Amino acid sequence: MSVYKNFAVAGAGTIGRPILEEFLKAKAAGKVDRVVILTRSATGTEDLVAKGAESIVVDYTSPSSLQSALKGIDVVISTLGGFALSAQEPLGDAAKAAGVKLFVPSEFGGDTSSRTDGFYGIKAAQRARLTEIGLPWAFFATGPFADWIWYQPVLGLEIPTGKVEVLGTGNGLVTLTSRKDIARYVVHVLTTLPPSKFANRAIRVEGQRISVNGVLEDYQKRTGKKLDITYVPLEVVRERAKDPNDFRSWLGLVLEEDGTVGKEEEVNVDWPEFNPESVVDAILSYKP
Repeated sequence: MSVYKNFAVAGAGTIGRPILEEFLKAKAAGKVDRVVILTRSATGTEDLVAKGAESIVVDYTSPSSLQSALKGIDVVISTLGGFALSAQEPLGDAAKAAGVKLFVPSEFGGDTSSRTDGFYGIKAAQRARLTEIGLPWAFFATGPFADWIWYQPVLGLEIPTGKVEVLGTGNGLVTLTSRKDIARYVVHVLTTLPPSKFANRAIRVEGQRISVNGVLEDYQKRTGKKLDITYVPLEVVRERAKDPNDFRSWLGLVLEEDGTVGKEEEVNVDWPEFNPESVVDAILSYKP
C-alpha cells in the first residue's frame, strides 16, 4: 500500500482542476489526508476549498514561500503549462528542500523520454534537473487531451464548428486520453501503488489509440453530422514546423509521425482494470 497521503497540485487549470477534483473524491473516501492547491491568486478555487482542498497562495520567485507551502507534502503534481513552465524548476528545488518524496512534472501529453525538440525539450531538461537534485520523479505520458483538443481554435481541429483542418494525412496513430480519465489514472496509482513503482519512470496512459481520420469518421457516424474536412500537405507541415514559434504545425507533425506514447503493451500497465472512455465519448461530454 502506498504511503502517499498528502498531495499538492500546482495549478488548477485545464488538467490541474480535474486532478484536484479526483483527489478530493479520494479524500472524501478516506484515501487521502490533504489536498493542497498551489496558486498565484486567492480567487478561483473557492469551490474546491468548499470540498476540502487547502488553497495556498505562493510566490514562485520566493523559495521560502514555496517551501512553507510544501511542508508535510508527500507528492507534488505540477500542472503548470505554457510560459508558466519556467516556475517548475524553483518548485522542484523547493520540494526537495521541503522533504517531498515524489515530484510529478507537467508532462501530460507526449512521451518526452527520447525527445528534445519544441516543448518536449523544455520538459526533458526540467526532468533532468529533478534527477540532478536527487528528487524522485514520475511523469504521465497521456497524449493530447481527447476531450479538449477538438475545441481549440488554434489547433484547427474544431469539430463543433463543422470545419476541420487536418495537418498532414491524418492517418498517423495517436494516443488520446480525456482529462477525466487522466485524473482518474493519476489519483488511482498514486494512492494504491507502493513508492517503489514511481522511481524516475514514465507512466504511459492511453484512452484510445486511433488516427485523426479515425476520430473524424467515428464522430460523423455517431452523430450523423457531416464535417467539412481539408488537409494541409505533409511537406508543407514539415516546412512550417521548422519555425520554433509555430506550435500548431509542430503538434500536427507529432500527431502525424510520433503520436503514441509507447507500444500497446506498455500503456495502462499500472492499472489493468482501467476502463477509459472513447475519444468520441470524450468529445461529446466535453466541459470547458
